[in-house]
Amino acid sequence: MGYRELPPPHALRHHVDRFWLRTPDDGPQSAPARILPDGCIDVLIDADTGAARVVGTMTTAVLHDAPASRLAAVRFLPGGAHPFLRVGSAELTDRVAEVAALGARWLEIGAGEPEHLVAALARTLLARGPAAIDPRVRQASRRLFSPAPPRVAELARDLGLSRQQLTRVFREHVGLPPKELARVARLQRAIHHLQRAPALPLAAAALDLGYYDQAHMSAEFRELAGVTPLWARTATGSISPIPSLWQQAC
Repeated sequence: MGYRELPPPHALRHHVDRFWLRTPDDGPQSAPARILPDGCIDVLIDADTGAARVVGTMTTAVLHDAPASRLAAVRFLPGGAHPFLRVGSAELTDRVAEVAALGARWLEIGAGEPEHLVAALARTLLARGPAAIDPRVRQASRRLFSPAPPRVAELARDLGLSRQQLTRVFREHVGLPPKELARVARLQRAIHHLQRAPALPLAAAALDLGYYDQAHMSAEFRELAGVTPLWARTATGSISPIPSLWQQAC
């Protein structure tokens, strides 16, 4: 499976994590890719048919077979899709919806070469002139993806909100409550950490990453990724890499 990423134009950097495209390999079919939850919403264009779909924020990993068709896509940062789609993000969580069903026909850009479709997607988003991301969502998301994230109660207090108010804002704009996004961010940090330090005992890694203990880390891996932490040390082929929000925070 061929997979390539492209950075967003400067004007979209607060909304878009990355553009990406994927094409089938000519060789033997590869094993299914494990796509991890990352707090992001994607819009996918089938390059052969022009069909456009929105993939909502995920709460658990899914296995995806090698594609039979070519794809061009945009992955939004947490909260970044809301100003474009103008639909409550919680309505999309763990769902795949046709763009037309969401009233976003302006995203139907037709079939073509994946590279050309990525460029067309970027132009379409730029022409749409999106509203700014809710500053509370942007600030909170960055802090939750930082190496030393705050507790949700502390985060809400710093933003001048109650925990209930912050949860409502996150469900509307991100599709997940802040506590769930914090778990997703910790999973992403854990995978990165375990791959970079393969000799570190799992019990020590769990404490470094903010889990109560190794059993807690293993339970969250099984719930969110469907695998054990040992998988992270040899994992390859995920098409849902760590969001640039996390990389920038580091």
